[in-house]
Amino acid sequence: MRKPFVTVVVIFLLGLAIGLVVNQQRGTRGAPVEKPAVKTAEPQVHAEDLELVQGSEGKELWRVRAQSAQYSLDQRIVQVIRPQLFAYVGADREEVFIRSDTGEINQMGNTVTLRDNIAGRFGAFALTSDVFDYIGAMKKAYFKGRVVVTRPDFSVNATTVEINLDTRELTAAGGVSAVLTPAALDAMKKEKK
Repeated sequence: MRKPFVTVVVIFLLGLAIGLVVNQQRGTRGAPVEKPAVKTAEPQVHAEDLELVQGSEGKELWRVRAQSAQYSLDQRIVQVIRPQLFAYVGADREEVFIRSDTGEINQMGNTVTLRDNIAGRFGAFALTSDVFDYIGAMKKAYFKGRVVVTRPDFSVNATTVEINLDTRELTAAGGVSAVLTPAALDAMKKEKK
């Protein structure tokens, strides 16, 4: 009497197991496959009203003040809101000032990228653009997107402007237009005499 009872229980358990496997197979065929959630690097440090300073050989290269910042140890990049960049270039350490709405700073790479509503000055020059990239190792600055460089005697519009911070050479590219003001033309006539 025991043998038929054990056989029934084994058949029942075997049927249950087969039913679960078949049910699971049917359920996964028609159901959309869930994509694993992409884990974004969460900022690990938040700061308000901060100042970052980059220097070399005892000289300050640049200083960034920002309304707020977030730093992720994984990415090693500081995301800043409302940054103001003060950089010092050349032997005379002339100051370059640039402000924007947002930006990223990589102190290890000595680079600064600013975005949105770029406005700044360098000596007699006033500058505006959509993006600004400073690459410290190359000692170059790049302005990109709707770039306008003005001085009292002329104005240049371009898509991209590269400035060599050592030689102060300015190279413009993409839809370049330049306008000399009448005062500049008068100064050129006086030089020729």
